[in-house]
Amino acid sequence: MAPPVLWHHAAVAEGRAELHSIVDDIMRAGGAGEESWPDPGLRASLHGLAADDPQPITAGLSCLWASFIEYPNVFEPAVPAVRYVLALLDRKAGGDTVVRSPDGRLRPLRGHLLTWLAAAADAVGDVRVREFAELAGRSPLEHPGSAWHGVRLLRSRMYVAAAALLDDPDPGVRQEAIAAAVVLVRAPELAAHRERIAAAARAFLDACTDPQRRRWAEAAFRELSAATRTSAEPGVVRYR
Repeated sequence: MAPPVLWHHAAVAEGRAELHSIVDDIMRAGGAGEESWPDPGLRASLHGLAADDPQPITAGLSCLWASFIEYPNVFEPAVPAVRYVLALLDRKAGGDTVVRSPDGRLRPLRGHLLTWLAAAADAVGDVRVREFAELAGRSPLEHPGSAWHGVRLLRSRMYVAAAALLDDPDPGVRQEAIAAAVVLVRAPELAAHRERIAAAARAFLDACTDPQRRRWAEAAFRELSAATRTSAEPGVVRYR
């Protein structure tokens, strides 16, 4: 059996190899699309998300927000990008580094990654599908191999990642985990988790003293409570 130190180094090396492989997938998916891809600096920016230095992490966050989703479109590289963010959360790469997001919010990286996952899940939700169809005259779900389908297929994994951080000691991470879960449990396949997320929002509200966060938690709790009641009524269309 390998010594613990050697095992640790091997695990770290394996994790880095996985992250590099997913970034390669992102670059290939971008190169195959019709958009002006790939951005020459994109690869380095994405790798910066796995660093411990706030500067490359901040650059990586800007890249993440700017490159994969642009209302009402979801681009092909969004699918491996979601997988990359999930891998970063799973390996806690740079996860405790506190940085500002492009919109100025100060959070540990894990919180920012959860916020992005919530945005990705929202971008392929039923409301966005209807809005896209109204604008484009066709459904973005027409083709089973589309990025929309690909991201929707990852929603269960996204929920698992968010649920794992519902009790995180950092309130910034905990809030973003609940926020991401609130979006994700709108999906029919995740409806069974709505009561759990409503309870998490209620607990956050009860423990929170910040007025802005209290308002947010109260709204999240109301939304989920109403959705759970409606979906339980016979003959009522489930909340999507």
